Amino acid sequence: MSLAAKAARGAVWTILSSIGGRAIGVIGTLIITRFLDPDVVGEVGAATIICLTVNWLTTVGFGQYVIVRGRAEPGPEVVWHAQVATVVLGVIGLGAIALLAGPAASLVNSEQAAVYIPGMALAIGIRRLSAIPEKLLVRSMHFRAIGVASALSEAAYAATTVGFAAAGHGGASVVYGNIAKYLLITIITLAYAERALWTTVTPLSWARFKDMFKFGWPLAIESLAHNASLYWANLAVRRLFGAEATGLYNLAYNLADIPAVYVGEQIGMVLMPSFARLEPERRPRALERSTALLSLIIFPMAIGLAVVAEPLIAVALAPSWQGVAPLLTVLSVVSVFRPISWTVSAYLQTHERNQPLMILELMKIVLLLGSMAALARFGIQAASAAVGISLGVHAITAVWLVLQHGPSPRVLLLGFLRPLIACAAMSAAALAARELLAQTVEPHAAVQLAVEIVVGVAVYVVVALVVCRDTSRDLIGLVKDIVRRRRAG
Repeated sequence: MSLAAKAARGAVWTILSSIGGRAIGVIGTLIITRFLDPDVVGEVGAATIICLTVNWLTTVGFGQYVIVRGRAEPGPEVVWHAQVATVVLGVIGLGAIALLAGPAASLVNSEQAAVYIPGMALAIGIRRLSAIPEKLLVRSMHFRAIGVASALSEAAYAATTVGFAAAGHGGASVVYGNIAKYLLITIITLAYAERALWTTVTPLSWARFKDMFKFGWPLAIESLAHNASLYWANLAVRRLFGAEATGLYNLAYNLADIPAVYVGEQIGMVLMPSFARLEPERRPRALERSTALLSLIIFPMAIGLAVVAEPLIAVALAPSWQGVAPLLTVLSVVSVFRPISWTVSAYLQTHERNQPLMILELMKIVLLLGSMAALARFGIQAASAAVGISLGVHAITAVWLVLQHGPSPRVLLLGFLRPLIACAAMSAAALAARELLAQTVEPHAAVQLAVEIVVGVAVYVVVALVVCRDTSRDLIGLVKDIVRRRRAG
């Protein structure tokens, strides 16, 4: 099987399994809103982000080191050093934050978050046990195992959280759900990963640790800044607008992030090992092709989510959560820019351009928090626009940077612009259908949502087949090839 076909097959596996798992997770989240108020969810969210920040700080690019260096250098030695460093630093960092939960929660003006920090630290610590074995699966492009783990763990999270929430455990139910999720994903990952690859003990070498940290420290700062740009906004919202607004913002962001995380991120996961396997001279064309395909898939999902936010939230959420709708409209731009950044980052990492990535991520977090603080006087919806501003500037700058490594500016630009033209037609058609319904009848929100989706999808497909003809044919060809190979198998 060719590398392109293997990458496409891996992307399909991870996307389909993630969509299935995420669908269960989203349904669970929507059910949870029937039992938990926004302020409770906001406090648990603050605790989660505090623990995640410690996790990012203590993950110094070890996974990327295994993918990039572990193939060419002595494999068992590289993997064992990465495994030891990941576990030891995780125990130290997460153990410390569990003991210092009170002072850490006070930093974000959320004393109640201290109650949830120890449990979330435990959940994330469990997940770290499988971090390096998962990277071995990525390196070998064994995406079926990752997809299975993702889907089943989302189901475990939803079932556990809803069960405990219905039983009256309040915010602790979210903590229990995360423990169940990460425990299951760790068990499945360790079961699939070839045991000899991550359990072979080799003598520890300070020289190897130094090389790992030299390779990984820019990635660690980049990872911290990247994840901070995604999650620290929640902490800023907590300080600026309170716990209830944080709960609304958190749910809106999670919904807006679905196309990016459960489609774009899965494609990004496939692309890094794919780029690493390609000869350097073939990588620019591969980047042009992958960004065009990614844009064709992701852009309509993100922009469509913004268009249908109002009827979607009216149907899905309780009255106390209706404030999510205007925030979702603003935040849906997340899934336009983030997948672009992931693809470019995967490309640059294969060239070991780690320091520019670090600088880009630091720029993004500064712009995000600065813009949010400046816009806060106009309300939470305006402050939420800071997310799109920072991600947009970051994506544009990242694309400019990658142009220095061979891709055609014209091809990349057309790969982004053509799907946007189809999305503009899709949005106009959906909004026209909404206006027509409003003038003729007073439809139920569910009817309005269904009509807007059907009209928007139909228009997008027709326009994309014309405007994005070559990319559409490429996508259809890849899907047919995957189906044909599966039938032959």
